[in-house]
Amino acid sequence: MQIRVAVATSDGLAVNEHFGRTKAFVIYELIDEQWRQVEERQTLPACNGHCHSGDFLDSTVSLLNDCQGVIVNQIGPTAIDVLLGSNMLPFSLDGSIEEALATVLQSKLFRVRYKLN
Repeated sequence: MQIRVAVATSDGLAVNEHFGRTKAFVIYELIDEQWRQVEERQTLPACNGHCHSGDFLDSTVSLLNDCQGVIVNQIGPTAIDVLLGSNMLPFSLDGSIEEALATVLQSKLFRVRYKLN
């Protein structure tokens, strides 16, 4: 099974974007306990100020449907529910992407769910 995680970032270095406001996700794949960047995916933000678009939210989740996790700086409860309903684990973290990916890899729930030793 491929293990992929999407990261909301504006600069490719830090987790610094809100799930509903990001314009791009960087996709990482786990290979032999090491993360490798595989692509960047553009998206239309689901949140514009305090207004939310359900269509854009569904579109973003569909865009990430091959990912098992999503790392963002902030995320609202509706987006969390939609991700969990799509079998994606949301992680609200900050700091560098490298640190965030290490945190996800050490997550007991993530390791058990995806049968990582």
